[in-house]
Formats: sequence, structure tokens, C-alpha cells
Amino acid sequence: MRNRLIAALTRGTVVVEAAARSGAQATAHRARSLGKVLMAVPGPVTSAMSVGCHQLLREEADRPALLVTSAAEVLEAVGRLGADLAEPPPVAAGPRDDLSDVARRVLDACPVRTGVSPDRLAAIAGCTGLDVLRVLPALELAGLVEWTGTGWRVTGEGRSADGAVG
Repeated sequence: MRNRLIAALTRGTVVVEAAARSGAQATAHRARSLGKVLMAVPGPVTSAMSVGCHQLLREEADRPALLVTSAAEVLEAVGRLGADLAEPPPVAAGPRDDLSDVARRVLDACPVRTGVSPDRLAAIAGCTGLDVLRVLPALELAGLVEWTGTGWRVTGEGRSADGAVG
């Protein structure tokens, strides 16, 4: 069971040493049957622990074992680690993400229930009245603030992602 799992969960299998009959041989044959890349490292012809690798390299198969002698050759055969990982899902840009520092401060200064004057917003936001008058139209067009007839207040869209005001 262990050999089947190892073969199934990898992109490729490298056999470094294997006797003629061994678990490494079983894993190699399972990997080949699953269509995985099979690689073997040749060893001394006098070593009993190299017989399995030599057999894998000599076997006539639809997908013969590749002879590898370095980690670079293994990576060449199976690809770089993590190269085939899925891209993280794009994070949707929220309406507040592209705001300037001044616009964000003005938005944060806007109350939820009652409207306040631009001068009051400037005092709360720590900027000039002219700065407030410059950013309010863009905030209104973005649907983040609204004019109540008596002053400016934040809309539901203008609240931060955690639901807090501004």
C-alpha cells in the first residue's frame, strides 16, 4: 500500500538503489503504470544494490526509465517544485482600495446617520476644507458618500470591510 501511495502522490519517482526484488522496484513499476516519470540512478555494476536500477534502465517499456545523475536532471524531467501550483485567486478590489490618503481620511470622518458640513469633515479628517471639497465629488460618484440636504454622510458601500464606519 505504501508503495502505491508514494507512486501516486508524486510527479516522478527516482530509484537510487534497489536490489533485484525490492520495494523500490515495486514503487517504480507502480509509478510507470500510473504514467509518472520514472528515473533511475546507475550504480556500480558490482553492487547488488544497483541491480534494480540497472534493470529499470534496461527494461523495454512504453515509458522507459530515464537515467539521471543529478538533482538538476531530476528537475529537468519533472519540472521545478511549485511550478504547476495554481495561482492564488484574485482578490476583488474594494471601493476603498484605490482611494488617496486624503479621500480615505475624509471617508473615515463621515458619520453614518447624520450629515456633516465639509468644514466639520476637514476638522475631523485633519485636512483643509479645500482638500475635502476636492475629494467629496469623487467619493459621491463612487457611491461611498451622499449628500443628505444638511451635510455629508457615508453610505453602506462606504463602510469598511469589517462593517465599521469609514
